[in-house]
Amino acid sequence: MSSQSELLRVKGIGPIAAERLNKAGIKTIEQLANARPEELAFVKGIGIISAKKIKESAQYIINFEKGLTIVLDKIRENFAKSCPKCGGEMERKFIILGPERRISANQCKLCKFYMPV
Repeated sequence: MSSQSELLRVKGIGPIAAERLNKAGIKTIEQLANARPEELAFVKGIGIISAKKIKESAQYIINFEKGLTIVLDKIRENFAKSCPKCGGEMERKFIILGPERRISANQCKLCKFYMPV
């Protein structure tokens, strides 16, 4: 994802504002969230009120994605212990996919379902 299209994910930023922010050196949502509203207001087309809202929106995205990462890690951790298909116990195995290709995976002892690690 280009830095300009990443900024477009933030509520209140359109293509022109994203381009202007890029030129001002703000290329990521993290940089946007860490910037002071006064700094953002220096960019043409962004006032102080909009800058505060944009900063809040960027912080919301960061917090949401952190929470989502935690949830996904927990799901992955649970899938490593029990099979999502049948609930059986999973064990670490090497799955042979071809003469030269093997992958490390968790495989269910009951139904043989596997998930790459």
